Amino acid sequence: MLTLPLEAIDKQEALRYMGCPAEPDEALRTVVDTCEQQLRRTVQPRVVYRVLPLCREAGTLSAGGMQLTGEDIARHLAECDRMLLMAATLSGQADQLIHRAGISDMTRSLAMDALASAGIEQVCNRAEECFREQLPDTYFTWRFSPGYGDLPLSLQPEILRLLDAEKRLGLTVTAEHILIPRKSVTAIIGLADHPLKKGARGCATCRMRETCMFRKGGTHC
Repeated sequence: MLTLPLEAIDKQEALRYMGCPAEPDEALRTVVDTCEQQLRRTVQPRVVYRVLPLCREAGTLSAGGMQLTGEDIARHLAECDRMLLMAATLSGQADQLIHRAGISDMTRSLAMDALASAGIEQVCNRAEECFREQLPDTYFTWRFSPGYGDLPLSLQPEILRLLDAEKRLGLTVTAEHILIPRKSVTAIIGLADHPLKKGARGCATCRMRETCMFRKGGTHC
């Protein structure tokens, strides 16, 4: 398990999540600064991971007994012989901060939520740097999470089981396959001993592309 500090959060990214202009007014800037400081003091980011061999039998792709359904994940892992399965969370403290802020100040709650979203992405990026340090002669794909393309969210319970994430991170999943704490991520990274072609990434592979607020605003997540 990795225990990682939450470093300075990219506030421009958080503002983008909020749908705010690149140059917020002084009042909003103060709210964002205060929320970032509180979030960084409070949360306890942690990551668990496991490397699993990939199995291809009778046209079925699996790892650790978990069937990986969908054409997109098959393409993503086509040149790989194993994968790294990971789960990351900012901890339940992030959810608590967002909830408390929402009781009295919706702007503060929105800022806290956006900062936490940007923060968990940064934690995942830092974790990936650690993985690359630990596996120096290995080539990596980018992270592919349930909900991307046609990889179903229904895999979440099996991912948490394989990682023992409930015991190690306190991470659970609802009947609708939503991770709790909310500011958490699971992902699959393909691994190989040879250079990998860059696969498709972005809106074209996202199941939310038709309803995404970022695409409607002319940007991306």
